[in-house]
Amino acid sequence: MTEHNASIESSEELRLPDRITVGSYFLETLTTGMYEDPFHCIREYVQNSFDAITDGIATGVLRSGEGRVTVAISGPSNRPTLSIRDNGTGIPVGEVVERLLFLGVSRKQPLLHAGFRGIGRLAGIAYCSVLKFTTKLAGEKSASIVEFDCGKLRGFMKPGAEPKDVSDVVRSSVLVKSISDRPGDHYTEVEMSGLFGQGLEFTQPERLGAYLSEYCPVDYADSFEFGDRVRAVASGFGASIPAIEVELKNRRDRIPIRKAYRNNYPTSVPNSKSTLYDIVSFSSKEHGWFCWFGLSNFPGEITDETIAGVRFRMKNIQIGDEAIIEEIASRLTISGTERRLQRWAVGEIFITNTEVIPNARRDGFEDNAAWRNIQADIQEIADRIIKLIREASKNRSKIKKAIGAIEATRSRLNVAKLSKKVAGEVDKDLRKQLNFLQKVSPSSASPKQVSQLIAQIKELMEQLDRLRIEEEPPPPPPRKPMLDIVQEVLVEHLGPKRGLHLMSIIRERISEETA
Repeated sequence: MTEHNASIESSEELRLPDRITVGSYFLETLTTGMYEDPFHCIREYVQNSFDAITDGIATGVLRSGEGRVTVAISGPSNRPTLSIRDNGTGIPVGEVVERLLFLGVSRKQPLLHAGFRGIGRLAGIAYCSVLKFTTKLAGEKSASIVEFDCGKLRGFMKPGAEPKDVSDVVRSSVLVKSISDRPGDHYTEVEMSGLFGQGLEFTQPERLGAYLSEYCPVDYADSFEFGDRVRAVASGFGASIPAIEVELKNRRDRIPIRKAYRNNYPTSVPNSKSTLYDIVSFSSKEHGWFCWFGLSNFPGEITDETIAGVRFRMKNIQIGDEAIIEEIASRLTISGTERRLQRWAVGEIFITNTEVIPNARRDGFEDNAAWRNIQADIQEIADRIIKLIREASKNRSKIKKAIGAIEATRSRLNVAKLSKKVAGEVDKDLRKQLNFLQKVSPSSASPKQVSQLIAQIKELMEQLDRLRIEEEPPPPPPRKPMLDIVQEVLVEHLGPKRGLHLMSIIRERISEETA
């Protein structure tokens, strides 16, 4: 027996302690350590509101389309407050402590709900002095209030602070109480009071509105020409795109939040816009996803950070940003140069497969077989986008050349007539441009622009036909002198001798008269 084996056989099983302590520094992981972007804490609260509204519709408290979330900026500028209030089911008084204070505990079902880990509600602790939840279930006469003293909680997370069990930390930093309220009301409101540091950014209406439009499960604006088409894609897939009404309230201003998709977008190319003229869709029921992306002339990288690139969504809530498809596209070649081209397009990929799981930060997905299958599918979509961009670039150059040729021809035809040679040159050039335009793929150039150019060329061809110079007729044969004709007639009728004699007399007489 070796010394190593002897040591194994002589080992004893150690007794575990009765309780495993989770220290107060664990809270830092769930707050400041969880999200790179402070605004993501707002997404977590809106996501919870979405789930509460979903439950409200399922239980009959709400009808479809009645779900409302109000994100409000209030309070003095030096200690502002941000609140998120929904009209969802609310939480029963008897379950408030468990559902708002227990960490990592959730009864949510991934099939119905967007959240399921039970940790997102702590996200706001890092940005405010007081984090307060007020919630009420329809039919109950009391609303429950759970209030976190965020300053006290952060004190337990400071470097050098005496480690304490998370349960003791939460218990010492939370106030729970109830207040009377109207039985018919049902809601949950989250208030982050005394915002400071990065939390003050939440009170900038433009930034907050842009963030909400990017991540929230809201509908498309009426001005987005293809909204109905996208909904039809979902319906054809056998799914829907769930949406709630989200409103940003800033003092007296009330701004309805819609997705920021529109018909045209600024690009990195000066004085150039990417204008959508159509959308294409793809799907896989086997792997559980459907998507759309817009067709344009793809003139350059889209500069709107809330839109650029095709985005992933679950329950219509954005997961991560354009970095996900950029990373997928980077695998297409060894150099990874295709990554940057993804920002030239816009679109959405809706994942319906419940086996695909967002990671805790919700900036990507957990690695499993279901997600790997979808990545393989989406790699083909990324490749398709790249090919369209490159084809559009080639066509854009040719179309520009066709436009130049049309203008040059229009100038050449500004004359009364054209020679046969010039007309032939013009006709050849016009037919060359027409042949190109008639072969342009509708997925790599605007069909409307192409059809307009074809119409212009045909008009120029008609104008060309009117200007062509007809061929000059051959000159008439030279006429015979009159006296020669008279002589021929005399000879024919009188015979050569008499005819020529008479013709001699006529010529002498004419000579005498004209002398």
